[in-house]
Amino acid sequence: MSKKTEIVKINYRGLLFLIDNDKIEKDLSVVMSILDKGTENLTSLDRFTLLSIYKTAYHTDGKIEGITSLDSTASNCEFCKAIREANKNNDLCICNGCYDLHQESYRLAVLSRHTLNMLIMSTVEFTVEELKMLTVTPLIRINSSGDTPNTTYARNMIKLCYAFPFAHVGYWAKNIGPVIKACDELGKPENLTLIQSSCLIGKPATKARYFDYVFTVYPDKATTEKAIADGTSPCNGKKCKDCGYKCYFGNHDGNGNIAEVLRGVSKEKIKAIKALLEKEA
Repeated sequence: MSKKTEIVKINYRGLLFLIDNDKIEKDLSVVMSILDKGTENLTSLDRFTLLSIYKTAYHTDGKIEGITSLDSTASNCEFCKAIREANKNNDLCICNGCYDLHQESYRLAVLSRHTLNMLIMSTVEFTVEELKMLTVTPLIRINSSGDTPNTTYARNMIKLCYAFPFAHVGYWAKNIGPVIKACDELGKPENLTLIQSSCLIGKPATKARYFDYVFTVYPDKATTEKAIADGTSPCNGKKCKDCGYKCYFGNHDGNGNIAEVLRGVSKEKIKAIKALLEKEA
């Protein structure tokens, strides 16, 4: 992968690409030339080419070690941007401390690849047979980064589950509307676990139709342990392999909620968050 001497900025369909290598610039150029034809005019070769450019990511370390992810983008997903804008002064909004947004701010190849992936899957609806050409493993995470931008994207992710019935798929979403609509139209695959992410720290969302669990981040160890004592299943940031991949096999115990303790935040910020929770209780 050849590095560029300067960053190339390309704005395409409202998506900002900050390109620092030749490979991604070439891939984006091909994708733009295909999508500019209009989705109704795409040939079988066009559709094959788009899927050949789409990149799944196999994680060899970190929290989701041993899992293949299909990612959106925290930086360019309109839903993510709208949530951050609406909650920019709300310390309880988990999106204000988004790890993926921070990662995409300095890992420009990750930003551009995630954005390119989202662009492809949110623009063209593929068939189950076409999606079988993607490279996956028996454990798949949807939206390790970003969220579901629209119903086309959600339909593709549901069809992916049908394309790989041997796999166990965990699909995370805050933007639940498109996911519900896709399941209404296509059914919910048996190998799919749907996990609704709470937007607010310490406040579990109301579980939506089709969703199996609600995933909520709590401000500190004490509040997390209280939630667990009340029947919530623990995550607490440990590696998925150490947990037994419960989110993927759908075998969490408890009340349908999953708790994780907030990380990477100062003691002062945690104190302020807890004060807000107590005030709104």
